[in-house]
Amino acid sequence: MFLERYRISYCDKNGLNPMEPNISAIATYLHHKLHVQGVKFTTVENDAAAISKYLPLVEGYSVFNHPIIKRLRKASYHVVPPEPKYNEFWDAELVLKAWNTPNSSLSLLDLSRKTYTLCKLMSMGRDADVTNFQLPKRDPASFNRDDTQFIILKRGILTKSQRKGCKGLVKIEAFKPEQADMCPVRTLIDYLVRTQPLRHKEATEVFVTSVKPHKLIARATGGKWLMESLNRAGIDTVRYKGHSFRGAAANSKRSAGASVERILKEGIRSLPLHPLSGTYSGQEEIVYRLL
Repeated sequence: MFLERYRISYCDKNGLNPMEPNISAIATYLHHKLHVQGVKFTTVENDAAAISKYLPLVEGYSVFNHPIIKRLRKASYHVVPPEPKYNEFWDAELVLKAWNTPNSSLSLLDLSRKTYTLCKLMSMGRDADVTNFQLPKRDPASFNRDDTQFIILKRGILTKSQRKGCKGLVKIEAFKPEQADMCPVRTLIDYLVRTQPLRHKEATEVFVTSVKPHKLIARATGGKWLMESLNRAGIDTVRYKGHSFRGAAANSKRSAGASVERILKEGIRSLPLHPLSGTYSGQEEIVYRLL
């Protein structure tokens, strides 16, 4: 698609061979898209990468990493910097209060939605991360739901920003006793106890479907559970989707006094480097942009 766009919108009009690695022509094409068409930074990146995939090396460089194209890509970041998906977030307290209901009164489906939602907010994980949380080694019945201060869950997959290494652990912390009905630890324990007899013996993941055969949930199922939580809290689901939970959780932690570094660490992100200077761009909006 990107290569066709380069061929049709530029090469054919200017009598150029799209399969010839002409750095000047490619740079002019990308520059035109950026300054005349006003496309986003990511569009320039995608076009450069697609063109590079089909063309041979130029002066020992791929088109994408050629010094001229590389400088143009870096400049485009400043001309049209990437924008956050959301400029503001809903209050996480709304979702917590929406689930301020005794777990014993909830159906298995609603308890599943509540547990998934609270784990999402507390861990700031992506849907793929939360879906693959692993069961704790202890028997769920051995937990004292009123005295347990935290539960450690093992991640089942590497996070999106990881390429190798340890999958890591997630610490889910308890709320105060007066917030027992929306406490993530108590809710997680209740969910594990209720689903224990329904699970297959070889199951290792925390979250299973609420209907037979009670297998590992799909990521889309987790997304639907989050949308139900937003509906329950009266939050606009046309404007906000499941992805907004990471930002809402980060914003809540920041409002509570947590540092940007701590929030990004919990969200498995590092402070972004300025693309040219190599220095940290540690503004408040980092939380909004990356989570």
